[in-house]
Amino acid sequence: MKRFKMVKRICIVLAACALLILPTAVRAQLDTKVTLSPRIKVGWTFFSGFNYGLELNIGMFTIKKRNPEINVGIAPQYMFVNYKGNVHSLLSVNGVLESDTYSLMVGMGQAFTKWGFRGRNSNKAFGYNIGLALTTESRHTPWVEGNVFVLKNGYWEFYGRPYYLSASMFFRESDPYIVYQKK
Repeated sequence: MKRFKMVKRICIVLAACALLILPTAVRAQLDTKVTLSPRIKVGWTFFSGFNYGLELNIGMFTIKKRNPEINVGIAPQYMFVNYKGNVHSLLSVNGVLESDTYSLMVGMGQAFTKWGFRGRNSNKAFGYNIGLALTTESRHTPWVEGNVFVLKNGYWEFYGRPYYLSASMFFRESDPYIVYQKK
């Protein structure tokens, strides 16, 4: 039942993102190009410790009217956060607007941790994810990302704060893998 509610909320957020993007997309000249861009992130979560994770950025189309081009897509993300000898997992699905120098992510997900004798118990909390990544024009400069994962339930006893605030770094390949392109 809880998973159904989470899937329902994710669908609502993705639909809202689509409704916000759709008017711009209709007015702009669109280039249908499906791309994949895998990323490995490493960073630090404030008030906690070291974090690391994976993200798969799936580009759906490109808005060609503006310079620079803006890629629109979705990005599932799975991050691990070390906290007092325990590992918290953050799983989120995000809507993404990305150019060559910035990337904006907004989405929702779930924080969970296993605890107790041999990790037999687990706790989960629903949350919202917002991230902004910046880089320079050079292809060899790493991306620096600031990310906030806000817990919907507010105070989470296994973390002691209502949010995860993290800074990460990752490299993105200069040209993502093109899966499909409309000519």
